[in-house]
Amino acid sequence: MRMGYKQFAKELVDKVVKIAKTENKMSGFCIGNTAKIDHSGLYFTPIRNMRIMIVAGVIVYSERQAMEITKIVDGKINYLLVDSEKKIPTKMSRSGRAANIERAIREVIKKSTLWTYKGNSLVVDAVDSLLTHLTKDSLRGIGGKKVVIFGAGNIGSKLALSLVERGACVFVARRDQEKLKIIVKALNFIRPLYTTSCITVIKDNEKAVQRADILIGVTNGVPVITSRMIRQLVPGALVVEIGKGSIHTAAIKTAEKLGIAIYRLDISAALEGAISKLFALETILKYRLGRKVCCGVPIVSGGLLGKKGEIVVDNINNPKEVYGMANGKGDFLKMPVKKYNKILKVVRECKEKDEFGTG
Repeated sequence: MRMGYKQFAKELVDKVVKIAKTENKMSGFCIGNTAKIDHSGLYFTPIRNMRIMIVAGVIVYSERQAMEITKIVDGKINYLLVDSEKKIPTKMSRSGRAANIERAIREVIKKSTLWTYKGNSLVVDAVDSLLTHLTKDSLRGIGGKKVVIFGAGNIGSKLALSLVERGACVFVARRDQEKLKIIVKALNFIRPLYTTSCITVIKDNEKAVQRADILIGVTNGVPVITSRMIRQLVPGALVVEIGKGSIHTAAIKTAEKLGIAIYRLDISAALEGAISKLFALETILKYRLGRKVCCGVPIVSGGLLGKKGEIVVDNINNPKEVYGMANGKGDFLKMPVKKYNKILKVVRECKEKDEFGTG
């Protein structure tokens, strides 16, 4: 008899907690959502052993599933990470409006700490980082390379902007040409002013891939990358599969014969980076954010906008560096080196004497 998803979730959470305790790490559980409903129902993601956290997860297709999983996870794991992007169809919502698993989960979570992330942004960050790493030995990196993206939806469009910002010449395709033209026009409008590269609409898929350095499929299960396209890429080209089925089977075999590597996206590094960032922000807000008076010197840190004359330091509770004197508008006033060194000395001596006051 096939195990129900609730029982599977309980056992998966128990495994995560056990590993986390054994390795003295935090435990986490991700709840993501998607519009592409799998015939087998919701599906669970593997356990990932990261430097500071052991994480597993699930991809759900309704608010009800998200709430049921949350009730199982809540209180057992330290952090519940929820995809805040709205991808589930309205018909899977309780309210008749756009489905919102973040809101649904907030209604039932009681004990675990809730963090949010954006699933599509993680994908874009993962691809961007992968391509940056794979081209690191090139003199210009991604700059100047011809990148072809099949699929200009949310992920494909964000990825196009990210890569053109790095100097790539990006070509994008989408079945709806009118929407594609609007998207490309908008992306070119907001790209950095001094970026000479641009994003171009693809009218002929076969022609567009000629001499391409990087080919990316984001078509959500619709195969568009053919053997002929693979043969037209430059030697040593990179192919990245994001859409789970963007490449024809014959094209995969052709790539193998030509020695062209096909990368299936792995978001592990991007997810670990997001978790590290959330931990760092939590630490800053909890231990560094604020303002105090140190031996008559007003200091501020942690991202608060400094009042005019306040001294911006690295950490008001353990100041080691002075960044400058705030101008009250989000920038610094010019400060002579002697004055800087004097203030730094006072702040450090104040810390050693533990003579902090409140401001």
